[in-house]
Amino acid sequence: MIAAPTPPAAARELLRRRAARSSTLDFTTYTKPDYQTGWHHRLLCGMLDRFTAGTLKRGMVFMPPRHGKSELVSRRLPAFILGRNPDAQLIACSYSADLASRMNRDVQRIIDSPEYPRLFPGTRLSGKNVRSDAGGNFLRNSDLFEVVDRKGSYRSAGIGGGIVGMGFDHGIIDDYCKSRKEADSPTIRQAVQEWYSSSFYTRRAKDAGILICATRWHEDDLCGWLLKQSEEDPLADQWEVLCLPAICEEEGRYEVDPRKAGEALWPERYPVEELEKTRAASLYEWSSQYQQHPSPQGSVE
Repeated sequence: MIAAPTPPAAARELLRRRAARSSTLDFTTYTKPDYQTGWHHRLLCGMLDRFTAGTLKRGMVFMPPRHGKSELVSRRLPAFILGRNPDAQLIACSYSADLASRMNRDVQRIIDSPEYPRLFPGTRLSGKNVRSDAGGNFLRNSDLFEVVDRKGSYRSAGIGGGIVGMGFDHGIIDDYCKSRKEADSPTIRQAVQEWYSSSFYTRRAKDAGILICATRWHEDDLCGWLLKQSEEDPLADQWEVLCLPAICEEEGRYEVDPRKAGEALWPERYPVEELEKTRAASLYEWSSQYQQHPSPQGSVE
């Protein structure tokens, strides 16, 4: 027989659950206890909390590769949103359908985990894989799942993929470019921009939020193009940008960045010494992907 928890332990558990229902970061550490949290994750999660609540309508996050953004943005955030609002409709896109489907399955695993119903018992998925809605079943597959007995849904797709017939209250784009070759192609950049305007953006509901997370590859990538629009046209979407370079270049350059010049973003995982090796390998890639300063090739010294 398993012993009942002591009153202090039960009280601590109740406090943890309360926090996990109201905070993306607390939700993450509750459902993934081994998640290694840095100060930048706390900063990012504050932004994600506002996105979940609907007070942040347009947000961009620029961070270096492998610094924890996708775990928070593409895995934990959708599960958190659907827990708080089982009627929410989400569309999440990445550079390929395969990556988007993997993220979809990860979100499903989080919702299926034993920890999740302790927090959000009203959000559950069909117990089996369902490819079509014949017979009135709630859909569940690697492209789309629906919350049982509620209106909520999660649709994943690759950039350029079809999302016609779906709408979103929360639209998430994470890593819209997969390679330097794609980033340097004017044809591919234009195709991504056209997909965003003609497919993704037209799927938004009234007052929908859009969050784009990326490492910057090119000055005229999707985010660069959207930011240029916001500068030139006050009627265009205005974006809140969280920009976190791998190494702080100038103290106080970014208001939310508490680092001194020369300090790493996540020193526990990527100390300055390791980052300097990356810089030495390619100043061009370092400036764009790691420091979020995309520039024409050959212009970085």
